[in-house]
Amino acid sequence: MNKTDTQFLLGYIEQGIGGGQDPLTPPVSISRNGTLAKWRGKMNVLDVRVNDPGLRNYAGQFTAMLEKTEALGIKTVLTLPEYVSQTYALPPEPPAKKEEPAAPPRKTSVRPENLVHFRPCYLALPSAVQGNEVFATLSAEDCLPIIELAARFKVENVIVPVSEPGTFLDPQAETHFKKSLKIISDAARPHQIKLHLRNGGISNAVFKKMAREFGCGLAFNVGIAYLEGEEIIDTYRLFRNDISILMLQQILPGLDKWAARRDAMEKALKEYLAAAKDHKTGVDEKDGHYAEQVLKRWNIALHDYYDASRNQFFNLGLFQNGDLNLVPLLRELKKDVEAGSLKHCLIEAVPNTRNTDFVLRNVMPDNFPGSM
Repeated sequence: MNKTDTQFLLGYIEQGIGGGQDPLTPPVSISRNGTLAKWRGKMNVLDVRVNDPGLRNYAGQFTAMLEKTEALGIKTVLTLPEYVSQTYALPPEPPAKKEEPAAPPRKTSVRPENLVHFRPCYLALPSAVQGNEVFATLSAEDCLPIIELAARFKVENVIVPVSEPGTFLDPQAETHFKKSLKIISDAARPHQIKLHLRNGGISNAVFKKMAREFGCGLAFNVGIAYLEGEEIIDTYRLFRNDISILMLQQILPGLDKWAARRDAMEKALKEYLAAAKDHKTGVDEKDGHYAEQVLKRWNIALHDYYDASRNQFFNLGLFQNGDLNLVPLLRELKKDVEAGSLKHCLIEAVPNTRNTDFVLRNVMPDNFPGSM
């Protein structure tokens, strides 16, 4: 995208780095939809979602991504961890029965090295989900190496996920979140890094309190706001001076389907782990027949997990038929852009240049040629 005299930065999401897979299927990822260089000139900013608390496992990969964006002249926003990955060994493929005819050749695909499962993690867990093994707690100390990485590459904006859609901070969780946010804010301030709280599980009143105390902005995710029943235009108008990062998402489901997908994945994972344990028992006890039968169950559980994780709802193209009409919101955004406000617009979808065209057509000034 050619540079204009506006302060409108359009970009995409990269959350396919840590863990070797992606919390969403198909992935919301530039690097898994062609090389990053392919998108040079088609985007101004990349939201790199750091799903590696403490940068313990994938620091090299995230550093390499920031080196690439720097070399390509793409501005970077970092999002603190919302997922932590867990890896599990894959089952051996069951042996083919001798009497079975040879299967016709299939299109070859690279089998992943492990099954990767992502647990949501947040700085504070509301009482409704405390003790739920699905969720992990993220510590402020887990975030400090990411702030240091941001400082090293002169990243100006860091997004802080608060909670998941519909799971709101209660007073106790709010207090804990505030303590963690202070630690992160104190680390970010000397490097002129601005923090932006992402909506989802945070009320307007709580955001206002945090903004007053820490000077943070609001990273406004439209899809999450829709799931929580927000009047999107009203919320944008209320916080337009706090919103310099807007995430666009075309969605179909309600919170029930959001939760149902996760529940199905958890159920499939439990069966997967149970089958793996039973297989090990059969091998250890040298019971070949039992081990073979359990191996079939283990492989079925693997496919069941992949079926459960397949995302049908949350990253449709903006131009596709979903529940949201984004045009009125984009017209509000256009007013701010024309008034000279700095806005980062992040498309949370499988990368497609038709998404870019859709946004530019509705946001850029009427005399903007929209050249890519």
